[in-house]
Amino acid sequence: MRRNRWGTAAAAVAAAIAIAGCGRAADEGGTAARTTEATAQDALALDPTTPPATGDVDAITWATYRPVQTIDPIQAFDYPDNTAVTLLCESLLRQHPDGSIGDGLATASHPDDTTLVLEIKEGATFWDGSPVTAEDAVYSLKRNMDERLAGFYGSVFARVESIEATGEREVTIRLEQPDTWLEGELSQMPGVVVQKAYAERQGKRFGTPAGGTMCTGAMKLDAWTGGDALVAVRNDDYWGERPSSVGRVELRGVPDDANLTNGLLTGEIDGTYLAGPLATADQLKASGEVTLYEGPSYATDALVVSAAEGPLADVRVRQALSKAIDRRAYIASAYKGTALLPRTLANPGTWGYGRDVFQADWDRLPEPELDVEAGRRLVEGAGATGQTITIGMTEEIPNLATVAQVVRTAAEAIGLKVKLKAVSAANYINFFVDPKAWSSVDAFPTVNYPDYADPAAFYATFALPGGSQNYSGYENPRVTELLEEARTTADPQRRAELVAEAGDVLAEELPWIPIVAPATVLIMSNEITGAPASFSYMGAPWADTIGAKG
Repeated sequence: MRRNRWGTAAAAVAAAIAIAGCGRAADEGGTAARTTEATAQDALALDPTTPPATGDVDAITWATYRPVQTIDPIQAFDYPDNTAVTLLCESLLRQHPDGSIGDGLATASHPDDTTLVLEIKEGATFWDGSPVTAEDAVYSLKRNMDERLAGFYGSVFARVESIEATGEREVTIRLEQPDTWLEGELSQMPGVVVQKAYAERQGKRFGTPAGGTMCTGAMKLDAWTGGDALVAVRNDDYWGERPSSVGRVELRGVPDDANLTNGLLTGEIDGTYLAGPLATADQLKASGEVTLYEGPSYATDALVVSAAEGPLADVRVRQALSKAIDRRAYIASAYKGTALLPRTLANPGTWGYGRDVFQADWDRLPEPELDVEAGRRLVEGAGATGQTITIGMTEEIPNLATVAQVVRTAAEAIGLKVKLKAVSAANYINFFVDPKAWSSVDAFPTVNYPDYADPAAFYATFALPGGSQNYSGYENPRVTELLEEARTTADPQRRAELVAEAGDVLAEELPWIPIVAPATVLIMSNEITGAPASFSYMGAPWADTIGAKG
């Protein structure tokens, strides 16, 4: 259901204290001021917004952990690329900072449980002033399904029978069976609308620096050359309620923590959403130059298991490795307290419905505890003592290099041998998209997330047969049955029960190994405000509301 993701994870392990703060701006006291037993309720209580802006700003520079590689929505599958697409483009439906889904470029209605009608809003236009038509929307949706384009969202439309323009501004989607997941996906990359004529004219150049894009957002593409910054400027003819409060946004790839920290402190960089932990977070908090905000997150810091055979293909070895990871120390040192111990593979921020059901399930599950001796016994019982596992990593992204060492330390403590396979930062993506790459290792780290606030949207990517991130060939008939039934179930409480049960099985069998459940961390200059603090920035416009702080 979800495309691949190559994220970052980890920093050094130190003394154990935990966990997350209480929302809004992070307090200046750092982790010492936090409670030691934060709960899922704390994560849900985090404020998804920042104080509203009071005026315009001429220009901001925004950092992503690497340069943008594509602005084609069907190819956008990682933090920098999603951040660029949501800066420029809009989807048919829109996810709000609190995780709810509402109108975007269109309004949705359901004549029956296998029909979805999308009515494009009157007056919606592209940057060139031409109207958004049903033909543009149909073309954009069907691009996801075109195998020749090799997009990451084809499985999103698995239950779609037809997509047709049934009026100048009306799109009708007919389903083979009910699909409660589809609207969530239409509020994200699969639902982004691009201009058909422009995309066809650009051909293979579309979404690249050579071809650009034609979208509808309040910011429009101004300049972009491969490897350099992407620049957007305000679309003064924006069709929506009001133009952006920002005149110019420069997206700049900054992979090095030291350069990111220095840029934030000197004002060269105005803001960033962290894709993983930042070792200098406490330094930034104490500087007085920036504000760190914590918001609800969909992300899970995890170890992707890609092994179809060997030690990690044995559930006992995966459980053993999980037991040997010192998560409390990791949270304290790497995340500076802005993360939870994961009782399931899905972050509590994904509970966009049925929260009481998911909360009760979470409360029943044990916290993962450090127990190296128990892990060693499991490895011995599996006959895996002395066997080697290979971890994919890169020395060029410090967080990935460090988490690989964290996993290595845990694995060696339980009697395994570890080989680290280092690649360049540019090639790390291949572990997610190239079968030869992911089959050459047994596991690799990620900070991974679903498109929208639903644990099922995450589980389906790695737990269903054929899932976009199911690299090991994991299959459990009961998990498949539960998720497929949930996809068809309209009642949110019953749907939550089904998904929670599937999550319990996954928490036991560990097709991926969760490390922590981080908060969304947004860092902004004290001169600006207004950006959403929640994970919604990955699928919805985030810069439109940024402006001057009063």
